[in-house]
Amino acid sequence: MGTGRATMMKIGTYNVLGLTGYPPMEAEACIGPPGAASNRDHFTRVFAGLECDILALQEGVPVRAMQAIARAINFGLATFPSPLNWPGHVLSRYPILESRVFSHADPSEETPPFSRCCGAALLELEPGAALWVVGLHLHPHDPEFRGREADILKERLQELQAVTKDVIVMGDFNSQVDERVHRNLKGMGYSNAMESVGGGIQATIDTAGLDPHCVDHIYCSPSVAPHLESASVVRDPGFRHDGPQETGAWSHSDHLPVVAQLVDETV
Repeated sequence: MGTGRATMMKIGTYNVLGLTGYPPMEAEACIGPPGAASNRDHFTRVFAGLECDILALQEGVPVRAMQAIARAINFGLATFPSPLNWPGHVLSRYPILESRVFSHADPSEETPPFSRCCGAALLELEPGAALWVVGLHLHPHDPEFRGREADILKERLQELQAVTKDVIVMGDFNSQVDERVHRNLKGMGYSNAMESVGGGIQATIDTAGLDPHCVDHIYCSPSVAPHLESASVVRDPGFRHDGPQETGAWSHSDHLPVVAQLVDETV
């Protein structure tokens, strides 16, 4: 990434289910509803515990609630509003120079592209070294619609790469890795972190009461991918459990985080 010195960077993506916990009724009894101080304090600890330098969130909460969490961990915040009801966020320890939103509330369409969220934040790693982080959440039910979103994303990435070739795309893809969005990214030379350095694709929905799905991913552009050192799906206590799903049993979300470590040994 050309920062001019040996550095380490940890990145992550996490669908947080609106900070309700899963199942919401069980979680709320312990941490309160989204917006409550107890809920904010809980998820502040969860996000800080991931120890990411950059963390993309999907199915987030209104910006005021996320601002409180960002202040508590002393991170910058970029928010990508949702045309419907699922905002996205990027928490960053690096300064945020610019953000762009790719989802729009089109009055001619009941469900516009990127109806959940999609946007990009330009981060300053150090003077003269910048990185785009794209956070996205694709449509959960319609493969053809996701294909349309995939082609728009490809166009937006080409625009971003005119600013800097260093780009990371991460979020909830809601799709198998043979769908168009993955083919488009690989066709542009992007590498899936779990495939490259994480031992292969793993389930990111995988807790009691849910069918496993591999839907959350991190992709790195050709200039960033060589710096990938490791990747994993976080399966620690609190993030999932094996069941049975009983009273008092809950997890932070119905998804699991995906994290990756990058190293820049440029000197």
